[in-house]
Amino acid sequence: MQTTIAGLNVLTAQPTNPATKPPLLFVHGLWGGAWNWENYLGFFAERGYPAYALDLRGHSGSKPMPDISKISIQDYITDVRVVAEELGNPVLVGHSMGGLLVQKLAELRQSPAAILINPAAPRGIFAVRTGPLLKTSLRHLPEFLLGRPLLPNFAEAQELLLNNLSLDQQQQLFARFVPEPGRLILEIALLGLPVNAQNITSPLLVIGCSADNITPVAMVRKIAQKYRAEMWECPGFAHMCLLEPGWERIATNICDWLDAAIVSHRNY
Repeated sequence: MQTTIAGLNVLTAQPTNPATKPPLLFVHGLWGGAWNWENYLGFFAERGYPAYALDLRGHSGSKPMPDISKISIQDYITDVRVVAEELGNPVLVGHSMGGLLVQKLAELRQSPAAILINPAAPRGIFAVRTGPLLKTSLRHLPEFLLGRPLLPNFAEAQELLLNNLSLDQQQQLFARFVPEPGRLILEIALLGLPVNAQNITSPLLVIGCSADNITPVAMVRKIAQKYRAEMWECPGFAHMCLLEPGWERIATNICDWLDAAIVSHRNY
């Protein structure tokens, strides 16, 4: 099911019985959309969590932007914050850049819990740590420096994002990618988004994947250390672990962790 909040498209799945657990708000990463979370929405709804996944502005027809090159990281933060406030007090779950947005939201507002899956790094943790990512970044310097929209080509997407999927899956997912502002990516990668760890009081789980070529485990571990958060490493998974074969194993473990965190804190 799809609804609209403040002009933003939001996919939703609701529990069959009246919900006794807080809502979950899923936040996608660069070039993605709410579709990144299609597996997770139904999975968590079946386990009693009202589940929502937004399309950030400029993605999949959500809050159309005449010039996406003008979108800033603050715009994306605003999108997540507006939807979170409309939902009340959701658990925040972010993937890749969405994980960075969740870090900032967890600093700005209390939530029952926050989960970062293969998150982008905040200011103070160097983000460009793999050879494939460095090569791709150098190749797209014109888009970064001139602020033009940036969309990786298929070969780049295969190497960085889709390396643990079949060719058919790679082609299907790549067809759904949308461009992102080059300057916004440069801002994340080099300038960094500042996050004050001392202001984050929610239970926090950080997840990294051993075959990830864009947010490697070594970097993700530094993010977990910054927040003194629990860290999981998922062997055999890569960046798009939400959609890779076996995704249910990670989702099940997240659900178990979340149930325990919610029960122990009762802050929703």
